[in-house]
Amino acid sequence: MVKGVRLPEDRRVKTIAVDFDGVIHAYSRGYLDGSIYDEPADGAIDALRELMEDYAVFIFTARDVLSVAAWLHERGFRVVTENPTEPVWKIQGILLVTQTKYVAEIYIDDRGLRFEDWDQTLADVKRLVKS
Repeated sequence: MVKGVRLPEDRRVKTIAVDFDGVIHAYSRGYLDGSIYDEPADGAIDALRELMEDYAVFIFTARDVLSVAAWLHERGFRVVTENPTEPVWKIQGILLVTQTKYVAEIYIDDRGLRFEDWDQTLADVKRLVKS
C-alpha cells in the first residue's frame, strides 16, 4: 500500500466509483461477520485494471477500509486509504478505498447502476463518460 506520500493529481481525469461487495468481492454469502471471505467476482480484477488505465478509480465500501485495502493489495493493486486530494479523487493508477462518497462521473454498484457483468458495465461507463 502507498502511505504518507503526496500524490500528483490531474484535474482533467474523470473519476469512477466502484462498490466493493457484490461488484469486486463476490459476496456470495452476504455480510456475515464482516470478514472478506470470497474471491473476486468474475472479471472484476481485469475490469478494475482496465478502468484505471483511463480514469481515477476509488472503491467505496461500508466495510473496514484497511481490510478492503489489504485484500486489494494482495491482488497486486497500489492502494491508499487517505485522500490527499479531497474533496475529489483525481489520482489515476492508484485505488483509493473509502467509506466516503466522493464526486464521480459514474458509480458502479450492484445496488445502483444495475451491475450484471463487467462487459456490460464497462460498455456503460464508456458510453456514459465522455473523455
